[in-house]
Amino acid sequence: MTLEFGKEKTAIIKGLAIIFMIILHCSIPGNWDISFMEFGSENWVRFMGVFKLCVGIFTFMVGYGYAFSKNKDLKYGLIHIRKLLIPFWIILIIFTLPVCYSQIGGGNMLFLNMIGINSRLNWFSWFVAFYIFAMIVMPFVGRLIDQKPLFYSLVCIGAFFTGEVALYEFYPNYTENDWTQRLFDCLLQTPCMILGYLFAKQHWFTMIHIPQSKYMSLLAFFLIVGILIARSLKSAFWGFNLDFFYAPLFIFSVLIMTNQLSNRIVSKVLTILGNTSVYMWFFHALFFTKVTRELYQPFVVVSDSFWIVTSWTILLTFVCSWCILFVVNKIEKKLK
Repeated sequence: MTLEFGKEKTAIIKGLAIIFMIILHCSIPGNWDISFMEFGSENWVRFMGVFKLCVGIFTFMVGYGYAFSKNKDLKYGLIHIRKLLIPFWIILIIFTLPVCYSQIGGGNMLFLNMIGINSRLNWFSWFVAFYIFAMIVMPFVGRLIDQKPLFYSLVCIGAFFTGEVALYEFYPNYTENDWTQRLFDCLLQTPCMILGYLFAKQHWFTMIHIPQSKYMSLLAFFLIVGILIARSLKSAFWGFNLDFFYAPLFIFSVLIMTNQLSNRIVSKVLTILGNTSVYMWFFHALFFTKVTRELYQPFVVVSDSFWIVTSWTILLTFVCSWCILFVVNKIEKKLK
């Protein structure tokens, strides 16, 4: 059996990733104005950091998806940047600015927040800046890799990693400047994106033959557990983001399980979550960002149980994100 990796499986992967992300952000004590019983265990809080794997999964999928674009040019990139900015700006204008308009800090600060360079108004908006960066550099990187996939992928990965190390070593105060902080984030995550592009071009996921057996699903499950344990122990090596290895292994394991097992309810739920994942990414920030959480966080604090609150946060985030998606689809139709 060869692994199927189409739009449905892509949505399932993203659905899992957004669940991981919300669990991660719910498990950070500093994101709350209250405290849960689980926060009393430092080991528990530290282990929950494994769910940051969601970032590697999303960045890998950016590269993987880009490989299937018909036109790898700046026009394609600008169209997709627009598609990302519309929901982000809707959330910013409707839900964020009315709450903290007195704390914006001027037009320049507002602009930086609108493109994800500064995260004061949305703590998780770095992905906006990264996506803009990706859509600008990938037309050039993609065409280069298409010539000699393995060779130029290694060259590009090495170049971006070298840039990250150079920025860290020669400008150690990079975190004090919004632009250099975002540049560092982009350089850190780009190798994983390039790997995703390479996997798609080489068809590495779909070319592997997997025996049809329930034992393969069990093996894949234990591989996922192993990946999470490994990430809890080591997330980087000499500054290199080890999600570069963890993310494709996790995706491969999930593909084995979803191709071997069939559960329509689980698949449908994850697919729906995956299709709204970017909206959920931006919306759930309202509950945790310092300037907005005083108003919005009480809507998710429905229990003193971490897992009940987390489940409710996922559900409420999805419902609100789906409504925003409905509005965005209407806007997109008018723009066509």
